[in-house]
Amino acid sequence: MDQVKFTTKACSNRRAIMVPDASTLGQYDLYEIYWGDGVREQKTRAEMALELAHTYTNAGTYTITLQGIYNAPASCRSTVAQALPITVSSTASQPLITALKTTSDNSIDITYQASTGSSVQLYQKISGTYTATGQNGTGSGSFTVQTDAKQVQCFQVQTQDACNSTPLKSDEVCSLVLDAKAANKQNNLSWQAYAGTVSATTQFRKYVIYRNNLPVGTQNSQAATTYSDASNITCGAQYCYTLEATLAGTAQTVVTSAPTCVLGINGELPGDLGSTVVSIENNHPHLVTSLPATGTSSSYTLIISRASGSSGTFQPIATIANKNSFTDDTADPSTASYCYEVTYLSNCGLRSAPSNPVCTVYLSSKSPTGIDWTAEAPFTPEKTGNYVIEVIDSVNNTRREITNIGVNTHYDLSTTDLDMQSQKYRIIAISENGTVSYSNFYTFRREAKIWVPDAFTPNNDTHNDTFIVKGVYFDQFKLIMYDRWGEVVYETTDKTQGWDGKVKGQDALPVSICTVLRS
Repeated sequence: MDQVKFTTKACSNRRAIMVPDASTLGQYDLYEIYWGDGVREQKTRAEMALELAHTYTNAGTYTITLQGIYNAPASCRSTVAQALPITVSSTASQPLITALKTTSDNSIDITYQASTGSSVQLYQKISGTYTATGQNGTGSGSFTVQTDAKQVQCFQVQTQDACNSTPLKSDEVCSLVLDAKAANKQNNLSWQAYAGTVSATTQFRKYVIYRNNLPVGTQNSQAATTYSDASNITCGAQYCYTLEATLAGTAQTVVTSAPTCVLGINGELPGDLGSTVVSIENNHPHLVTSLPATGTSSSYTLIISRASGSSGTFQPIATIANKNSFTDDTADPSTASYCYEVTYLSNCGLRSAPSNPVCTVYLSSKSPTGIDWTAEAPFTPEKTGNYVIEVIDSVNNTRREITNIGVNTHYDLSTTDLDMQSQKYRIIAISENGTVSYSNFYTFRREAKIWVPDAFTPNNDTHNDTFIVKGVYFDQFKLIMYDRWGEVVYETTDKTQGWDGKVKGQDALPVSICTVLRS
């Protein structure tokens, strides 16, 4: 006779349930269940369609069998079907997270214990509320969670048995995030204090700090958040640290951070940088500094920081290796003054204090009659001793200098170059010790002022005998006189000369004359 197939599940509170396979029930009149504890029950076909449950007197392991029965006159039975042994407990046990290990910046492994056969769900705290992650298991096992592991993350597991009893929750277990920073002859570690559940039954035991997989320190207080490792730190050696927290309750829980690594520092601190100067070369700020007198190394890096003007905030813009000069190709010194600080970094990671700021001299004009420039020194530790104004002739490109400036930052041009419409200038800053720094070039332009007569009387009476243009602030000049038919009757490029009213030595006829003036 065909067997009746079925499955069994163990539940809490010494209960078990049987689920027959309806397709195998056949046409038997009755079905006999033996629960394995001496109790036999006979069920009708209709009863077999209901949930079949049994409560044991004692917790333990039991083997359940099922047999189909035909009543008289056949009076025969099917082959006995037997399930695998099941274990029932007196009360359901709380699930436990026994290990939480951060394996990378975005991954955490969780190991848990739960009653055999119980359904397990993983929950994660999101914005203060526990939310199902969608990860499920049966009995004890493990989960891997993809999350932002650079931040502390907290978890629970919840279990529910096959009889849909009230879910049980584990204690909250939270990750550890470790930070390491290298200092001279020591590495400084910091973390947020363990944030998971600590109660009368689950107690915090200790933190253990591991360096390159070996324990180097212990902190017994849960509130501890720092540790300094000053044991045999070698310059340039890599040190990788992990932090482990141990909690003891029904079972031990171990929380492990992801590793974090630093390069060791061990050496003499660099001294202060020497003299530094910035000057405009090829339309870009060029910086030169002297290295510290002490604490230097065979290879080094200079960190260049820049601010827009003396009141700006310094931000690193470049690092240069094993040289003491830098050209800032990203700055336009014709628009503003730029200030710079330099920091020396040894090959062992030791830094000097930033140099005193140096600033480019920015030349511009703040008035219709003069030029102005910024006062911040382009050198340190020296001070500005005096300024020289370099003048570049706009017509023939010759150069000359105005030297009687002192430390003033304004020069009035109202009595200088009176007949020039535009002139190019540059400031030369000279330190008290003779160091030189150049500003940007600036072209000062005056508005041309021209008076053109509308009549003249070339009658040789010495009054208005010449048609001449008067004016100031124009560099180039061309005067062309045309007759009414468009013929040129006079032309000159000398602004001191005018037309005497003659054409080819003869007095011009008194007819309309057109004038074209170009400056």
